Amino acid sequence: MTKLSDEAEVLYRQIHPEYFTDGEPSSDRFKPYPRDNGMMSLDRSSLTSAQDSHALYVEQGRLSAAVFGLSVMEFKSESIECVASPIAQTPTTPANPAHASADFTPHAAKNHKNIAKRLKRHAVARGCLFTK
Repeated sequence: MTKLSDEAEVLYRQIHPEYFTDGEPSSDRFKPYPRDNGMMSLDRSSLTSAQDSHALYVEQGRLSAAVFGLSVMEFKSESIECVASPIAQTPTTPANPAHASADFTPHAAKNHKNIAKRLKRHAVARGCLFTK
């Protein structure tokens, strides 16, 4: 996995409808899920659009009400490195060359909630990048 070096690049995060209220995402959408082994899934704005990122996500049967974004620098300000982690096509999964991961593993899981709250503030300040 290649470390992302363009600090201005925005990384897209899908927001499930249950966690999108009054146009605002829940802060827990800005941390990895327990099954993600500390790596939060994102898509790179240099390789796809927010709309295309959303389309690929829901094409796989997943739900997303909106796309928000965080810059590589905003993650870096929390000591979180972002890496390219493209997904190869399989018989059941389409390719996603724009896939990236934010590495939360240097941080104890108990700290993820507070980090997510700060990241959410950046994402909300940027605004919703796509909604269906």
